[in-house]
Amino acid sequence: MNEAPMPSAHPESDALDDVWELDLTQARDRLIAARAHQRAKDSTSNRAHVAECRAQVDAILDMYLELRRLCWSATASTGQATAAA
Repeated sequence: MNEAPMPSAHPESDALDDVWELDLTQARDRLIAARAHQRAKDSTSNRAHVAECRAQVDAILDMYLELRRLCWSATASTGQATAAA
């Protein structure tokens, strides 16, 4: 017997996770391509492109972690308020 998937408690969070995953996958693909170009020809511009791609990956991860930190803080605050009531 097949069961229907359970709806998520936070569908907006799931959608945002999908966006993060897509952005990170695209940034990773760009970094892989940039590194391949650098291996083929090690030049100042190719090194700069690899550095730019790494910075993009870092920025995406930083945004993801910041958002998660805010979500965790909000969840913790809500839990404390509920416990105090």
